[in-house]
Amino acid sequence: MGTEAWLGLALATVVIWGLGTLVSKPATMRLGTRRMLAFIAVFEGGAYVALFLVFRTALPASDPYGIVAGFLAALTGTLGYIFYYEGILVGSVGLMGTVTAAYPAPTILLSIWLLGETLGLGQVIGILLILLCVVVLSRQPGSERAGKKSAVVFALLAFVSWGLWGYFSKVAVDSIGEGNLFGFYALSNVLVLGTFLLLTRRRPVEAPHADRGGAIGFGLLDVTFGASGVVVLTYAYAMGPASLVSAVTGSYPLVSTLAAHFLLKERFGWKDAVALALFIPGIFLIAL
Repeated sequence: MGTEAWLGLALATVVIWGLGTLVSKPATMRLGTRRMLAFIAVFEGGAYVALFLVFRTALPASDPYGIVAGFLAALTGTLGYIFYYEGILVGSVGLMGTVTAAYPAPTILLSIWLLGETLGLGQVIGILLILLCVVVLSRQPGSERAGKKSAVVFALLAFVSWGLWGYFSKVAVDSIGEGNLFGFYALSNVLVLGTFLLLTRRRPVEAPHADRGGAIGFGLLDVTFGASGVVVLTYAYAMGPASLVSAVTGSYPLVSTLAAHFLLKERFGWKDAVALALFIPGIFLIAL
C-alpha cells in the first residue's frame, strides 16, 4: 500500500480520538469508572463481535505466534482502559492524559528493534517533531497534573499497556488479519472487563448524582469515538509501519485542543500554536 492509504487512516484516527477526548472527561465524571468500563464492555465489545463475524478468516495454524500476538494485543489494550479509568478515579485527567499521550514511544522502539522496521532520517525527524508536539500540548498551564502516587502508577501502567498494544496489534494484523483481531478484542472486552466489574461490584458508585440522560449520551459518544478510532487504527497498522502509524496517531491531543477552541471557545495559546507548527512539518516528513 502507498503512503497515502495508511497515513490517511492514521490521520482519521487522530481526528476521531481528538474529538473523543472532548467527551471523555464529562462522560467519566458523570458515569464513574465502573459504568464507563461497563459501556465499553457491552457496546464496544458488541461492535467488535459484529466486525469479527463479517471479516473473520481461518486462523493460520502454521503461525501460532500471530494468535498469541492477537491475544496479547487485546489483553494489553483492555488493561490500558482499566488503568486509565482507575487513574482518573484517584488522580486527575490532566495527569493521565500527559503520561498516556506518549504511548507511541514503546511501540516505535519495539517495532524498530523486533520487527526490523527502518526509518529514513527525515522520518526520524518527523517522529521527533510529533512527539515534541505531544509534549508541548501536555504541559498546558493550569492543567491539573497533581495526583496521588497511585494515580502516577496507573498512568505509567496505561502508558506501557497501550505502547505494547500498538506493537502486538501490528504483529497480529500482519499474521491473522484485522477481522480475527477484532474477535480477540471482543473476547477480551467481555472476559477482562467483565472480571474487573465482578471483582469491584461492591465498590461505591462514583457518580451517584449524575444526570442519567446526559450521562448516558456522553458515555455512548465516548465509546463510539474510542471504538471507531481503534478500528481505523487497526487498518492503518495493516497498511503501514507501526513506528510511523503510532507516531502520527499519538498526536490526537492537537485535534482536541483545536476542537475545544472552535467549539467550546477555549483559548488557543502560543503553546498550542507551537504544537501545530511542529505537527505540520512532522507529518510532511513522515509522508516522504
